[in-house]
Formats: sequence, structure tokens, C-alpha cells
Amino acid sequence: MFYGWAASSDVRRSRLVLARNGWGDRVLASCAAPLVGRAGCVEAISSALDWVAAGRFGVVEVSGEAGIGKTRLLTEAGSLAGASGFLVGRGHATQFEQEVPLALFVNALRAIGFDVLTGTATQPGDRVRDYVRVRRRLMDSAGTGVALVLDDLHWADHPSLELTEYLIRNPPPAPVLLVLAFRSARTPVRIVDAITRAGPGTWRIHLDPLREADLRLLVPGVSRRRRGLLLRASHGNPLYLQMLTRLRDTALIELVRDGGDRGAVWADESTRQILHTLVADLAVLPDSCKRVAHAVAVIGDHATVDLVAQVAQLPAPAVADALDQLCGMGLGDMDGAWFRFHHPLIRAAAHDAAGPAWRTGAHTRAAEYLRAHDSPVPLIAHHVERSARYGDEAAAALLLDAGESVVYRAPGTAVRWLGTALRILAPTSRLLEARPAAVLHYARALGLAGELDRSWTVVQELLRDGHPLRAQAAAFGLVIARLRGDLDTASALLDAELLQARDPMVEGKLRIQLAALGSLREHAAAVRKHTRRALELLDGHRPALCAAARALQAWAEFSDGHADLARIRARQAAHLVSAVSDVTLRPHVELLGPLAWIQTRLGDFTSAGRHLERAYEVVDQAGQSSALPYLLVVDGMLQTRLGQLPAALDLLEQAGLAADQIGSAEIRAMADAVRILPLLWTAGPAAAIAVANRLDAAGRPRSRTWWRVGLVHLAVAHVAAGDPQRCLDLLTGERVRWPADPAATVIRLVLMAHALAGRGGVGAAGAVAQDAERIALSAGLDYEVGLAVHAQGYVATQAGRHDEAGALATRSAATFAVVSAPIEQARAHHLAAVAFARAGLAERSHEEFGRASSGYTSCAANWLLSTITSDRRRHAAQLSRRGRTPHRTDDVLTSRERQVADLVAAGLSNQEIAERLFVSHRTVESHLSRIFPKLDVRSRTALARRLNG
Repeated sequence: MFYGWAASSDVRRSRLVLARNGWGDRVLASCAAPLVGRAGCVEAISSALDWVAAGRFGVVEVSGEAGIGKTRLLTEAGSLAGASGFLVGRGHATQFEQEVPLALFVNALRAIGFDVLTGTATQPGDRVRDYVRVRRRLMDSAGTGVALVLDDLHWADHPSLELTEYLIRNPPPAPVLLVLAFRSARTPVRIVDAITRAGPGTWRIHLDPLREADLRLLVPGVSRRRRGLLLRASHGNPLYLQMLTRLRDTALIELVRDGGDRGAVWADESTRQILHTLVADLAVLPDSCKRVAHAVAVIGDHATVDLVAQVAQLPAPAVADALDQLCGMGLGDMDGAWFRFHHPLIRAAAHDAAGPAWRTGAHTRAAEYLRAHDSPVPLIAHHVERSARYGDEAAAALLLDAGESVVYRAPGTAVRWLGTALRILAPTSRLLEARPAAVLHYARALGLAGELDRSWTVVQELLRDGHPLRAQAAAFGLVIARLRGDLDTASALLDAELLQARDPMVEGKLRIQLAALGSLREHAAAVRKHTRRALELLDGHRPALCAAARALQAWAEFSDGHADLARIRARQAAHLVSAVSDVTLRPHVELLGPLAWIQTRLGDFTSAGRHLERAYEVVDQAGQSSALPYLLVVDGMLQTRLGQLPAALDLLEQAGLAADQIGSAEIRAMADAVRILPLLWTAGPAAAIAVANRLDAAGRPRSRTWWRVGLVHLAVAHVAAGDPQRCLDLLTGERVRWPADPAATVIRLVLMAHALAGRGGVGAAGAVAQDAERIALSAGLDYEVGLAVHAQGYVATQAGRHDEAGALATRSAATFAVVSAPIEQARAHHLAAVAFARAGLAERSHEEFGRASSGYTSCAANWLLSTITSDRRRHAAQLSRRGRTPHRTDDVLTSRERQVADLVAAGLSNQEIAERLFVSHRTVESHLSRIFPKLDVRSRTALARRLNG
């Protein structure tokens, strides 16, 4: 690499572009880590270099907290200066050289050939003579420019600070640049004052934390959830971020939740090394200050001076002095009367350094102080949990009370507090009568915290015959079994409870739960039997349960092909739901999931969306609900059907994360099964099939209904990938049992028709597609009719009957328009465009291509949109048979230009196009500047008219 060439401004401009995009270090190896989110800072340094290159003195001040990236930015400044032809001297102060005069400057000046500083001058007059000599040497050596890059001035010795201040207040009349960095919490006041008074030629840069967009560049390839955890855990600090990327998500959650005082986060040696890198600042503290840091780390965010004095066993004035030192070191700050560390990692390092035995005693002292001052029970419980001893009834009682109060709000905390209470209860304790209720709360907390297997083990203790809490334990055990996908266990629990039920309301609820299991197993007869009996028993009482029964009846009717009757049952369920309050609905909020699901299948999207929104509101009011992941999965299905693909993918990602949080592999599998389809339309077959393969390897949903969803979506992906045989294998394999309901039958026949036609069996494929239409028409399933007609159009295209294919595709598009299926409608227009192109109908083909492109664009179906260009190019010969159409653009536009043009024609703004294509606003404008002359248009309106005909 050539850094000393003359065109320095071009070098800086190139590096500025690289810095803005986060890739500068990959090109210029002098920088060790990506410089992301600092484009404005690099611009300021570049401006300073331009100022100094004109023969003037300049100063750049860089401040920020520890680890925020000051050193990294100074490295970039030195590289930019070197590339501009400057002599560059670098100096770095440390806390261990504060007694060495001019230690900061020795290496920096030696780089410019000045190494005669004695470093021994002790009198002010002698030091000033040294400073004058340095200033003169800088003037003599300046030439094309000198840059002194001085880091960590907050550790600098006093003469170094004096020399820095002297140079700023007496600037050499030469091209000299000072780049100075220090921590915000330890500002060198006199130097800052000198910079403030220096006038022109000064640049002040304060480094802010990184943002979520910056993390997308720094940690590419990780999920949005992990990026969010990393951002929260690191507070946007690049140093901490670099350390934390080694931690698993569970450890990041613990760090965010508990601020670094949970030893489990740092259990393995590799992660403990993170703490070892942070103890340097703590190591130089006086012993009393270290003890205060340890005490604050144990106490947490409620560390007042008096409480710290109690825990550290030091007098209050000594504690106040120590806290001032911690603030001055930049390790923390006072928030009113409370001290807080600046970052959980600093607290974790101090906590780890305290030692386990000392921490136990510290928690005991903290609990005693808080009890004596009538502090809130949860605050006391935090310390009691960490210091309680076996047989301590007062501690057990407090932990039981605190744990039961936060089961739904903070289940992880409840698990710790209740688990500790149950562990320290002695066999003779007077609290034993409260143990069963505590065990049930403990099981609930475990379930909500995602530990389903442990929760089920605890529940089994309460399922003994005659146990007073058996019914409550069975009800919760049913929830756990369903979340685990263990439908057999769930059925056994319900059957056992049904035998003991004497109350009609109780039996009615059990019947509805059995019907829900029947729907998951695709047993329509069982659903009918149990819902009919449940409605007889409830007799109009408990409208929420009656609504659940009607929704399940709607599912059964739809499964049997009675769409009209299913709509009636769904409307009855919706009416009952609207009549109950949110409070009444709260225990039964999961019923809104099946209701929204069947309404989606029936095309009543407005009602489905309304019921899901209400479900979210009820869940928010409750604070915790195991129903949330399932509701998100259903919402993902709804948004996919509505063509809102980005929203669908976002909801399904949330569903998977929520499922992981409660430990439900079953609901995670459901979310992945639904995700295959929107991922196919946005990212293509390879991405969709990869998700399906991971799903199959990890364990498909044990619910047959949801596994069928994934199976259908995977079959569609294989057809799209050009692998019809794999599609047929999926549809006819021995491991698959297809239900008799007409909707599933039509979808299976449609996919078989596509696969058979793809293999060349157009005769058999046509017959299968016609059977599919006949069944759909008989059952009154309009959406399925559209699928069947589309399949017939595809078969006709494969058979070379292009006029017929175009007519069938157009008819299916009209059907999909009526039932609000925008993705399917756009795909039908796409098929019609191909058919008309092959028939030589250029104008009609162009119109259909335009409609398909607009449809894909509105749905953000990026992969489908990309197929438009390739299909137009493939059928160029057919499009030009009757003379070249003025609308044809494939021969003049690149693939990316065609995408931008299509999005403009669809009515998107430049900013919306930039977000859709993941490019900058300026890039879109650049594309349009080339598109307009190529197509001989002068405006966006003319471009849209040209493309849309």
C-alpha cells in the first residue's frame, strides 16, 4: 500500500467512504477493528487535516467513556495523517507512568526525530525551556505536516499535561495537528479550557454509544434478537460489545436482567476471562476503595452511602470519599443518593473480585440493614436468597411471600426465590402446610421461565389421588403438556379429570379442552362430540367457554367442507367473545387463536385481525401468558395470507423467540412451519428449504395440523426450486396421513398437479387439477378454487396450450382478487404473462408482467420479483414476434435498474425503494439518472406509464 503519495484528500475521501460503510479496515490493514458508526468523526478529522495542510495549527479533542472507541478513532486519525504525508508521532499515557515526567511525549517526539528530552527537569523554569524546545522542533520538522496523536490524557503525568496546554496556548506557526483523547469522567480541565479559548482550528468530538444499525455491520449474520441483547448488555460500548459476543444468549439475558451479579453467567473459564480484562482499573484502587466497589457490586442499584457503609463495614465518610474516587475514575456515577456502575460488566468484575465467602456475608449485612429500615420485601429477598441458611423459617417465609408475588411478572426471579425457600424448609417447620401451594407456584414459575421439563416434574408431585391441589395441578399440567407437544399426556390428564368431574361447568371446560386436542390431531368427529356435550353442560353460561366451543365447531365444519356452516359457527363465537370483558376473557385468551385461525381460513381477515389485537391487549394486561407464542404464529399466518410478508416474518421470529423463552419446542416448530412460505417468497427456495430441513431434523410439530402446514409449505418450496419429484415424495410418503377434509385434499391435489406437470406428465396432472377444482367447488371453498384453476393454467402452459393457459391464469387471478390473496393473485398474473408471451401476445404479456411486478412489490416478495426479470428475458423472443414492443426494457436495463424501475412504477418513493432494496437513497437516485435516458422518459410518472402501459 502507498500511504505517502500526494493526493492525500483523495485518500481521506476513500477512507471516509469505507468508514461510513464499516469496511475501511479490510482495505487498510493499519486499523485492527471495524470503524462503524463514526463517519461524522472521520469527517471532522479529515477537515482538521485539510486545515493543517494549509500551514496552520489545529487541535482535535476526542472524549468519551472507557471502551467507547477513542483509541480506535485515534488509530484512524494517525492512519489518515500518514496517508496525507504527515509525520505522525503517537503517545499513550498509562496509570503506571504518572510519576515519569513527559512520559506521554517521549515516543511521540521520537517518531519525528526529537529524542533529547531529559525527562528530569523539576523546576518550572526548566520545564518551560523544554516546552519551548519542543515547540521549536515542531516548527522545524513540520514540512508538509506533523500530527501528534496522544491517547488517554486522563492518565498523563503533570509535565505532559503542561506541555500539551503550552502548545495549545502558544501554537507553533506551522502545519501541526494535535489529536488528544481522554475519558469524559476524568477531563483534563486546563487543556479543555485551552482548547475552548483557541478559536478556529479546533474540533471537539464526543463519542456516543453505537446504535442498532451499527451492530448490523459489526456483528453480521446474527438474529435481530441477539443484536438487541448485545446492544442492551453492552450499552452500545464497542469494547464491551467485543467481549460479549462470546457469550450465549442465555448469559446475555442474565447479564441484562441482573446486572452482572449472577455467578452462572461467568461459570466457564472462557467467559470469566472477560472479567479479568476489566480489573485493571480496580487494581489501582486503595484497599478501602476496593472494598466499597465490592460492596456496591453486591448491593446493586440501591447502593446508598449508609447501606454501603453497613455492607463494607467502613465509616460513612470513608465510603463517601471512595465513591467520589470511583466516580472520578469513570467507573460509575451518583444518581441522587444512589451510586451505580456505568456498566454491568464493571459491576460483574467488582462482584467477581470480592470472593464468594465475603459476598455471602455482605448479602447478610445488606438484608439486616434493609429489614431494619422497612424496605420493600422484593429488595430484601434479593439478599436473603443469597445468604439464607437451612432451617431459617423467617428467610423461608419472606422468600415464599416474595416469590409468589412475582410468579407472572418475573418468573425467573420467582423460580430462584421459591426454590430457595423450598430447599431451606426443615421437616419440622411450621410452614409445611404452605408447601403444596408453594410447590404449585414454583411449577408455574418454572413453566413461565421456559423450564417445561422441570415444571412437569414438580407438577407430578401434586397429581396424586386425593391431593387437595390435584385439580389445579392437572390444569397447569395440561398447559405444560401442550407446550411440550405431548398430546398423549394431555389427553390422559383430561380423561382422568373427566372421570372425577361432578360439576357441569368443570366437565364442560374439560370437554372443550379435549375438543382442542382433537383439532390438533385432526379428529373432527372427536371435536364435534366434545363441543356438543360442552354446550349442553354450559347451557349458555360461561360465554368465553361457549365461544371456544363454537370456534372449534367452526374448525370441524370447515374440515368437512361445510364452509357456510363454518362461517355461521365462527360468527357465533365472535358474538360471544364480544360480549365478555377482558377480565373474564383473561383465563381463556388462548381461545382467540383458534378463532382467528379459522377466520383466516374462511377469508374473514378483518375479524381475525381484530381478535388477535384484542388477544394481545389481554395478554399485556395479564403481564405473562403462555398463549402469546401461539397467537403470534396465527398472526404470522394471517399476515402471510394478506401478503404482508415482512410483517409475517417479524411476527414469526417473535413467536419463535417467545417459544424459546418459555421452552416450548412445539410452538417453535409451529412458527418455523409457517415461516417457510413467507421466507420462500422473499428469499427464495434455498432459504425456505434450509429452514424446513432444520425443522425436520430438530423435530417436526407433534400436532398433525401444524405439521401439515409445514409439509404443504415445503412442497411448494420444492416445486419453486424445480424439484417436482421431491414434492411428490412429500405428498405420498408413508409417514404422512392426509385428512379427508376437502381443503387439505384440494391443496394436496394442486401440488401434485404442479409436480406431475413439472415431470412431463401433463395428462395425469390435468386430471388431478380438474379433480381439485371439482372438490373445491362442491365444498364452496373459493380460495381453493383459485388454487385449482391456477394449477390447470400451469398444466396447460407445460402442455403448450398457451392461449388456454393465459385464460385460466387470468381467471384464477380474478378469483384471488375476490378472496384477497395478493401473493397468489400476483403469481397468477405472472403465469398469465408467461403464457401470453409464449403465445406471442406481447401487449397482453407486458400488461400481466406489470400487474405481477406491482403485486410482488406491494407484498415485498423480493425473490418472486427477481423472477420477473429472468422470465421476461427468457421469453424475449415471444414478446418480439409481432414487432418490438415499446414497453420492453430488458435489453437496456440491468437487473438492478429493472428492480428500481418496477418499484417506481408501483408508486414507491425513493426512500421506500432504498429500504426495500437495502441500498442508500443516493444509490436509488443514481439508478434513476441512468434509467430515464435509457427509456427516453423524463419523470417518474412517464416511467410508470411506460412500464405499466
